[in-house]
Amino acid sequence: MSFITIQMLVYLIVSLCFIAIAGLCLNTTITHFFQMTKRLEEDIDLMMAVDFLRHDFWYRSISTARVSDSAISFWEKVDGKEKLVWYRVEFGQESYTIKRIANDGVNIVYRSSQPISFYEEKGIWGVRIGNLCFEMLNATPSNVREKLNLKPGELPYFLVPKPVNVSR
Repeated sequence: MSFITIQMLVYLIVSLCFIAIAGLCLNTTITHFFQMTKRLEEDIDLMMAVDFLRHDFWYRSISTARVSDSAISFWEKVDGKEKLVWYRVEFGQESYTIKRIANDGVNIVYRSSQPISFYEEKGIWGVRIGNLCFEMLNATPSNVREKLNLKPGELPYFLVPKPVNVSR
């Protein structure tokens, strides 16, 4: 009877070791999953904010952009009305915020813990978020459409995403 007790005790200890190892693996997997989904959500928010800014400029702008480190502004036409639109970077509570300021109010476009700034170089304006830079042609979109003979609402070739083939 004591041999069976010792054998059961050994089985119990070995089983507990395997359960502990499985628990550690599961904990690591769950932690990694939540870190990856958080990073993915942040990346999606970033891309949506940049796309919103580009879309607003490309489809509604009737002027070139005026750019400073902390703001970008341009005139746009919506429903036959012209209005001045500002995208301003504000810093507060350890986060940077891009706000869209126009006649229809103030909207928060994006928040980041990394520094955000605007810049302009040789006919291009861009937004720098952390180490990433996103650029846009600083020209009146209607003039670019006329030069490229595009229909209203049609995007020029340099703004249309191209499919990327990934192979081994």
